[in-house]
Amino acid sequence: MNRRIKRRNGVDERMGRRDRHRSSHPATQPFLPLLFLIALTLLPLPTLARESLENLKDPNYWSQLCTLLSTTKPEEALTACERAIELRQGDPQLWARYGQLQVKLKKYPEALASLTQAVKRQSKYAQALTDQCVAWIALKQKDAAILACEQALKINRYWGNRSPVIAQHYRSVAIDQPEVYQQAVQFYDQALTEKPNDSLTLFYRAEALEKIGKDAAAIESSELALKGNGNWDPETPMRAWYVRGLAHRNLSQLEFAAQAFDQAIHLEPNDGDSWFQLGQTLRQLKRPTEALVALNRAVELQPKAAQVLLAQCIVLNQLQQAEAALAACQKAIQGDSNWQPADIAQAWNQQSQALTVLGKLEEALAAANRAVGMRPDWAEAWSDRSVVLWYLQKYDEALASVQKSLELNSQDARAWANQGRILRSLNQPENALAAYAESLKRDPQDAGTWANQSVVQWSLGDYPAALDSANQAITANPKLAQGWQNRAVALVALENYPEAQASYEQAVSLDAKNADAWTGLGLVLAQQKQYEAAMESLQTALNLNPNNLVAQQALKAITEAQQQSSLTKP
Repeated sequence: MNRRIKRRNGVDERMGRRDRHRSSHPATQPFLPLLFLIALTLLPLPTLARESLENLKDPNYWSQLCTLLSTTKPEEALTACERAIELRQGDPQLWARYGQLQVKLKKYPEALASLTQAVKRQSKYAQALTDQCVAWIALKQKDAAILACEQALKINRYWGNRSPVIAQHYRSVAIDQPEVYQQAVQFYDQALTEKPNDSLTLFYRAEALEKIGKDAAAIESSELALKGNGNWDPETPMRAWYVRGLAHRNLSQLEFAAQAFDQAIHLEPNDGDSWFQLGQTLRQLKRPTEALVALNRAVELQPKAAQVLLAQCIVLNQLQQAEAALAACQKAIQGDSNWQPADIAQAWNQQSQALTVLGKLEEALAAANRAVGMRPDWAEAWSDRSVVLWYLQKYDEALASVQKSLELNSQDARAWANQGRILRSLNQPENALAAYAESLKRDPQDAGTWANQSVVQWSLGDYPAALDSANQAITANPKLAQGWQNRAVALVALENYPEAQASYEQAVSLDAKNADAWTGLGLVLAQQKQYEAAMESLQTALNLNPNNLVAQQALKAITEAQQQSSLTKP
């Protein structure tokens, strides 16, 4: 038999004939014994031996070395691939393997050049086209990516270690539209009729289902993927847990979502996306301290990720760490710009909140104006702007801003509460109470609103109602010092001094720097003739605020009374 092989367009016809009987590219040359190759890759070689191998002109050796090193030592595999290509430049399989390795190493322009060489030598090469699609997606060239994936699916030959399922997945990612994900689900369902336990297909199906809002089905598919045949890359199980976490969060199953993201992080501790999503979930669970730990780690891994920095800023504001929040928001605005216009407005809004806490009110107002300028239809930004104006004592402007917020969203409890505070400052207590009532209809667990309502009721002389509102405040949040202080004030008005004393003591235990609470405690103690304790409390108040006129007068009166009493004693 004539063993010579004819060549056509630079491609072995032998390869073409074999491919008619196989769905993936076969090796074009026989393999060296596996143990021998492993020994060559793991054992150090003497200098002369290395030099001898470097000059080895057997393309099979370098091709096999390229394959073996691809998973363990990809940088060294590149060199082996290059040597093999030098010796057999017309082999499309070598170019495809080399290009795929470059994709793995994120050398996308180089990968595209190599994969183009593969397709040039074998035009119907689905594996190379799929890897081209992956590289184009990484380079954010959407149209080129779609074209490459669609060509691969149309050709449907020579898949190598890729498959139609993979091409369909990347096509969906490139287009990123609900109807395409719906088509992808149908494609995966068809593929699963032949391989019902294929982990990769089940995972892609879960991912697509989450994209189109079928979250319960996405959770089920991700579970099946994790229990399937394990036919996926090492990092894919982590992604299955990640998608499961997203689906649980979409269903407001926040504890399950946090557990899923924890599992993803356990499998891949350096995945910034998982840390970010865990932080977001913990924030929704109102666990800001834990959320900050997760988001700090996400920032370490993605230091220029604008969305991550913004989330960090939000949590820092919740924790009243204004300096750090301001820095995070400023970094977010200067970050990678990988966000929507709505996110930029949120960054300015959060920056305004931090500046307000820091007392930089004019800067805070400028930032708030930027936020509403970018998103004039965003109710929350108008409400937050009203707070800055309230601190600036521009009450009429503040009222107009919060009313704009309520026109956009009448169901915002915080906006109603802000309106109540502004109306109180405008000496409209009845209207303020009406606004607080609207707020509490929408959020009956807001301790701050109950406490503020208590103050207005007390100012109107309705002491029983003031006491009831203060009780509601401390029920909603037993650690709210202002709630305990307001309760004490109402109890004093009702002449229940022992209970008032207990409430003041609770207030100063929660906020030891509250001069007003120390003053109130001193007055209540004096009312019960506990003069020494009263003087200590009043002196503490003055140490905290030397300008506290009530504490000054009360301490002076008690001191003089004590001196007069000592003079009149026999």
